[in-house]
Amino acid sequence: MPLLEQVRELGAAEVHVEEDTIRVARAALMQEIARGGRAKDPVRTRRRRWTGIGVGGLVAGVAATAIVVGSVLAPPATPSASAAEVLNKAADRAVLHEFTLHPGEYIRIQEVSTQRLWWTRDGSRPEGGGWSVNPSETEATVRASQSLYVPAERSGDWVEDYAESFQVTAISGPDADKARPYLDSIAPRHNEVYPGGTFTQPDATDPTTRFSRDWMQPYYDVMPRDPEKLIEWMKRQEGGALTRFGEPVDVDLAPVDLRAAIFRALALIPGAEVTKVEGDVTTIVYPDGGESNWPQTVLVDTRQGLLVGRGGGDTDTASSRIFVTIVDKLPDSVKPPEK
Repeated sequence: MPLLEQVRELGAAEVHVEEDTIRVARAALMQEIARGGRAKDPVRTRRRRWTGIGVGGLVAGVAATAIVVGSVLAPPATPSASAAEVLNKAADRAVLHEFTLHPGEYIRIQEVSTQRLWWTRDGSRPEGGGWSVNPSETEATVRASQSLYVPAERSGDWVEDYAESFQVTAISGPDADKARPYLDSIAPRHNEVYPGGTFTQPDATDPTTRFSRDWMQPYYDVMPRDPEKLIEWMKRQEGGALTRFGEPVDVDLAPVDLRAAIFRALALIPGAEVTKVEGDVTTIVYPDGGESNWPQTVLVDTRQGLLVGRGGGDTDTASSRIFVTIVDKLPDSVKPPEK
């Protein structure tokens, strides 16, 4: 179960869940916050299959093509286009950018996150406290990245490297020396392998049932390409159109005609507003994401026709961006075990 969902579950009874807390979960930095959470929906659970050992610098020596998403940035500009115009433009570009992979190559979907954390003193804990998103005198900034590798032949092993990199970029305050070691202790240190993009869940009703890492993949053939019909189809699925169409991995891996239909469907949903434009990346906010009480945000790369971010949008305490590349092999440090 991703930490994102774990934190949401733990805070479900509260009047308001801070988006920063969700950001921490997404970056897989605050494992302590999510301690004790369990999945209500096994479909969304990720089962740990094996453990990697490398941290940082895992992509050295891996050749990448020029399909790089989210890297063409500029100072924020005043939004001039409507959300519908932006999304329809992304749809037009999506059909022109189909991933072409040779045998042995992978689509790499990388998320890079930056998060501010604070040390909360707690005399009842052996370490004297813990890192959280609650401001205090001792503060740290961490930068982490994780990558999902999807093979050219999607029936092969997909590999998700949660431990790609973790770096403390700044730390200060009266408890900095004492608290610093515990930042390393909460860094994710595992990888997961999904044969054919699927996995099993031991506590599912049927433990032999296989679930998909990319929820759309089993439905490619039945999902309508007409935007209005696609919205109606999504309404019959759990979560509704906006929630399920806000995850970059699922949207970016979809066939180009379906990806274009998704953008056009999002353009039909009322209430969307463009809040920021940075080069090719446009931030679009919907008034209600349908999950809780914070807005749903999608970041759209209009040059490539891909999603490069989601959630509640960047803040002064947390930000993230998605980068999509094609690589010619897995890094040595994240290769799955021999079968």
